[in-house]
Amino acid sequence: MKTLLNIIQSVLAAFIGIQKNSKFNDDDKFIERNGFMPYLLVGLVLALIFIISIVTVVSIILD
Repeated sequence: MKTLLNIIQSVLAAFIGIQKNSKFNDDDKFIERNGFMPYLLVGLVLALIFIISIVTVVSIILD
């Protein structure tokens, strides 16, 4: 069973666009057995954190 840390690492690798083929295959097997919901939730949370951080940095620079 994949841990939350493994899912976060996979999602971050997907954001950057780099991932080992073996890890991709492991993710694919996990999704086939358990569904994609953990990846979707982690991806949404990480995207939200990224957007909030960008908005915060820009507002600090412009002030």
